[in-house]
Amino acid sequence: MRALLIAALSSLLCLPCSKAAIFITEVMSNSAHPGGTSNGDWFELTNTGTLAVNISGWSWDDDSNTPGTAGFGGLSIINPGESILVVRETTGQESSWASDWGISGVTLVNVGAGTGVPDFSVSGDTLYIYDNTNAEVTTVTFGASTQGVSFEWDGFGNSLGLSVTGENGAIQATSNGASGSGVDIGSPGVAQIPEPSRALLCLLGSLTVTLRRRR
Repeated sequence: MRALLIAALSSLLCLPCSKAAIFITEVMSNSAHPGGTSNGDWFELTNTGTLAVNISGWSWDDDSNTPGTAGFGGLSIINPGESILVVRETTGQESSWASDWGISGVTLVNVGAGTGVPDFSVSGDTLYIYDNTNAEVTTVTFGASTQGVSFEWDGFGNSLGLSVTGENGAIQATSNGASGSGVDIGSPGVAQIPEPSRALLCLLGSLTVTLRRRR
């Protein structure tokens, strides 16, 4: 009993400081925008821990699952509670992309369009994140897309399904990046990070099940 309690508490204490504190929290795999400055694929990476994470030398890929395929530009640090956005647009369009979504103060990493960087399949795909030793840090798999709607996950990697305007910080883009009103729906820069109390409840629930099985 005592050993189980110690193990549970140790797991809780380690949650924020392990590399698992980095999670993929959103993916747009099929924009409905016709062109311009915000019609490419993008994804959101969030540090759900309490310590900054150095991502120098980290990389990512889609279902080909090959470390080193694409990087994070010159970005080196993701601060606690911070979400970064990796966008696949023409170089130099970063500020326009943010303006199209009506957001500010969010770190954008533009990996460029038409540069051989992976783009996501509309019929379903997988996104892998690797550290500087090429070890897998976190991954998500998603199915066929609904055009113009992003996939969401919370700060534990649990699927939240498709974005819905007004839920979990999701909004409709301000502009379509060309000459009309925005169509895409998502919550770029806004991730759902479970409170520590929820983490504790999850651990206590697991502990209760374990104890019952041991009787």
